[in-house]
Amino acid sequence: MAYNKDDELALIAKAREGDGDAYGQLVQANQDRIYASVLRQIRDEHKAMDITQEAFIQAYRAIDTYEDRARFSTWMYRIAMNLITSHYRHESAQKRGGSKTETSLQIEGMPEPGADQRTPDDQVAAEDIGVLVRAAIDELEDEYRDVVVMRDLQGLSYEEIAETLDIAPGTVRSRLHRGREKLKDKLKHLI
Repeated sequence: MAYNKDDELALIAKAREGDGDAYGQLVQANQDRIYASVLRQIRDEHKAMDITQEAFIQAYRAIDTYEDRARFSTWMYRIAMNLITSHYRHESAQKRGGSKTETSLQIEGMPEPGADQRTPDDQVAAEDIGVLVRAAIDELEDEYRDVVVMRDLQGLSYEEIAETLDIAPGTVRSRLHRGREKLKDKLKHLI
C-alpha cells in the first residue's frame, strides 16, 4: 500500500514514538520495492532477503535520523544500497583472502559463469572482468554510482531514478553521462 507524504510522515512520527505497528506499515509499503532493487543487484534470493531485512532493521534503529526532505522509500533505498556496497566489499576481501566464493553480481550482457561451454580460462577471464567492472562501479562517487547502478544494472527508467533519488530527470541524465564517462576512463585498459 502506497502512502501520500503526509500519511507517511504520520507513520514515521508514530514509529519514532515506538509504535511497532506504524513501522510495520512502512515496511509493508516498501519491502517489495526494496527487495526487488536488492535482488536485481545481488541475484541471490537468500542474500537479497537478508540484506533487505537488515536494511529495515537499520532503518528502525536510525528512524530518529530520518529527515523528511526525501521520501521514506528513498531513504530506505540508500540504506539498502550501502548494505549492498558493504556486501561486495566483504565479498571482495574474502576473494583476496583466498575464498572461493563466486561474484554474485552479473553485469548485464555477461553470461553467468558456467552457463555456456567456455574453457576454464575464458570463464576465469570473464569473472575477472566482472569483478573489475564491479570494483570500478564501487569506486564512483555516490551520486554517479547510484544512477549507473539503477539505470544500467537495474534497468530503471530516468523517471523512476529521479523519483527514488528525489532529483530532476535532467540531473539523472547528466549524472549518468558523467558516471559512464568515469567508468570508461577507469576501464579503458580492458577495451
